[in-house]
Amino acid sequence: MPSNRENSRRQSSKAAFCGLMVALSIVLMLAGGIIPVATYAAPMFSAVLLLPIMFEYGRKMAFTAYAAVSLVSLFLGLDKEAAFFYLFIGYYPIIKFQLDRIPKKLFRIVLKLLIFNGSYVLMYAFLGFILHMDAIIAEFGEMGTVMFIGFAVVLNLCMFLYDRLLYPLSIIYYNRLRPRLKIGTP
Repeated sequence: MPSNRENSRRQSSKAAFCGLMVALSIVLMLAGGIIPVATYAAPMFSAVLLLPIMFEYGRKMAFTAYAAVSLVSLFLGLDKEAAFFYLFIGYYPIIKFQLDRIPKKLFRIVLKLLIFNGSYVLMYAFLGFILHMDAIIAEFGEMGTVMFIGFAVVLNLCMFLYDRLLYPLSIIYYNRLRPRLKIGTP
């Protein structure tokens, strides 16, 4: 039976590791606000940092970290669109591996597309109609139909590639980074 000291050390390790991952995620989100092109890239990279938390401490802790990054990004982030993008799609790495367990490939792909597109629609509806961020609505209005469809296709392609990259990134973490980090060892 582990002693109180060992249990305390494990809890401290857990808090430090999760805090470090959350801090790195927030730095990425804040850096995304400085670089205008990173509106969509920064939240995706930031969400990847939830994977080690999920692998080491479970989904509950990963969702807690996701909530922390979302709140800090919303309050401190320069790019509110990126912060809301993280809020509406940043949870995806946490649920990705459960979705991959769905045996029927067509159903799995359709469900992922529904999650991606549903999140985008909800996010932009929330930003435009509830928060009245008229600049975002005007931006889509200026795009025109062809550009809007092109934007949607490119965004879905990026999310498909993101989905495909999460698995190899997980393998790299497990095989290369995790042994070097020595998480959970005294």
